[in-house]
Amino acid sequence: AIASLRAGTFCPFNSQATLFAYDAMWGLLLPCSVHGRVTDIWRSYLTQRLLWDLNLRVGFAAPWVVQQRNEHNNLADFNAEVPLYQQAGELVQALFRWEPRTGTVPGRLEELYVYMYELGILAASDVELAQAWIADLLPPRQPLPP
Repeated sequence: AIASLRAGTFCPFNSQATLFAYDAMWGLLLPCSVHGRVTDIWRSYLTQRLLWDLNLRVGFAAPWVVQQRNEHNNLADFNAEVPLYQQAGELVQALFRWEPRTGTVPGRLEELYVYMYELGILAASDVELAQAWIADLLPPRQPLPP
């Protein structure tokens, strides 16, 4: 069984054992300016917001993999995740407030990365990465569905 989220509902997800539909491959981009323990969670929020505009949804299923954890320091993990605890509420509220100005997937993806930079969530390097990602991956006029 798959649980699907309605538009307007956020649920963070990580990059482990995660599948993306072809129509959402643009959502694979991971921000580069934040810690590895944060990047996939930020991506999940940004991707979900753009999925709403495409009438696409996030679905969750039972796990199909087993993770063999390596040795790691839980305190170091927690410290790396501090931005999640400090900024997630602000990020989600900003995504609810965001009113896109462009009518294409590439335009909105770039616009959203610029918005996150303006809010101090992401760095300029993420905007540059998103622009390069768009140039390499997306057709320039990929329209949004009616």
